Amino acid sequence: MSIVQTLFHFLLSGLSVLLVAAVLPGIRVKKFTDAVLFSVVVALINSVVWGLLGFISVPAAVLTLGVVAFFLNGAVFMMARKVVRGVEIDGCLVASIAALLVAVCNSLLRWALPHIG
Repeated sequence: MSIVQTLFHFLLSGLSVLLVAAVLPGIRVKKFTDAVLFSVVVALINSVVWGLLGFISVPAAVLTLGVVAFFLNGAVFMMARKVVRGVEIDGCLVASIAALLVAVCNSLLRWALPHIG
């Protein structure tokens, strides 16, 4: 993936964060740059968390039908909000729902824009 494609993916993810914040009570984003920075921080934390805990969390996620992964993604969002001051999330359940909705929104945006990346 080129640098331009990577940057575009972060911009799309930032847009997804803004859209989710607009419809989900309990998550607030002050500006677009905060949403993009939040997306970058989430990606960095995800790479570390899933790299370290992936071998443990995958069997647990299978046994719990995805509940572990659902809350682990929420925990990643909670960690990222501590780094990015312009993003506020009211709790782990809201963060978990937001993580799921951002993933769905990212998928829809990438499906709608297939020629971009």
